[in-house]
Amino acid sequence: MITTTLGIEGMACSMCEAHVNDAIRRNFSVKKVKSNRRKKSCVVVSEEPLDEARVRAVITELGYDLVSYSC
Repeated sequence: MITTTLGIEGMACSMCEAHVNDAIRRNFSVKKVKSNRRKKSCVVVSEEPLDEARVRAVITELGYDLVSYSC
C-alpha cells in the first residue's frame, strides 16, 4: 500500500473535506481517503501511486489549492 499526503489550502468546513474525499474516490482507485481542514491535508491510501498532475487538476477543479504532494 502507498500512503500519499496532500497539502490542500482552502478547505473551511466538513463539507469541504467531504467534497475532496468524494473527488479523490471518483477519480482514483483508493483504499482509504481522509481530509482534515484544520491540518490542511488529505491522506490517501492506494495500491498504485497517484498521478500528481491529475491530483492537482482534480483539487484545482474543486476550487482548492494543492500546495504539497508526498508519498
